[in-house]
Amino acid sequence: MRIWYVEHNPNANPEDDKAFLTKADFAEFAAIRHLETRKRSLVVRAALRQALSDSVGGKVTPDAWCFARTENGQPILVNGENNLKFNCSHTSFMSVIVVSTVGDVGVDIADASFDYADDWLGEVMSKRELKALAKLTGGKRADAVSRLWTLKEAYVKMLGTGIAEIADVAFDLGDDRLLSGSSHDWFLQPVFRTWIVNSQGRRYSVALASGSFTSMRAPLSRCLSEDARGYSRDRFPALAG
Repeated sequence: MRIWYVEHNPNANPEDDKAFLTKADFAEFAAIRHLETRKRSLVVRAALRQALSDSVGGKVTPDAWCFARTENGQPILVNGENNLKFNCSHTSFMSVIVVSTVGDVGVDIADASFDYADDWLGEVMSKRELKALAKLTGGKRADAVSRLWTLKEAYVKMLGTGIAEIADVAFDLGDDRLLSGSSHDWFLQPVFRTWIVNSQGRRYSVALASGSFTSMRAPLSRCLSEDARGYSRDRFPALAG
């Protein structure tokens, strides 16, 4: 399992990655009216194609991968090896890609201290999570909210269920453990990892969910500046397998 970070430069030109993109890619994202969002989508697709090819030792060229989407809009592979799974997540300034050969996987990235409203928390957090959050204040509470949110997003993306049941999925703030009684806690004993990435003066919370977590290589930067760095949270110091 490997992770790629992709920093987004507003001056980036998708033409620079044209060798890795296909007509289908340009057609797929042509409907996105916002120019920067469309550029970002193409840049990430190019990085994903390279990541997939790297994961199979170059047996498939980057431009040969074919994609489709599930009913929930999640991109999936329609060619290649059956055990190859991937997932992507985006912010305005950075995206993250994970490619796995050991099982289903989900990843999410968000601002480490994003703004939130109490009524929103009531809609997306379980009663146990709300109780744990109530004990925190200030920056610690904001960090915990982003951590829980990315864990939930990564998990439902791994399951492919969408966010309809996200409030039914609960995590322990102490160790990122899926709490007993959550709606999908029977699923292959999933394993979770959370960490913080610092890039371009910003902090990002990242969460990874895996259905079969046998090994993991250290996060690998593709378009990550030298001053950008990632580090795991206290309970999970070893991202490298």
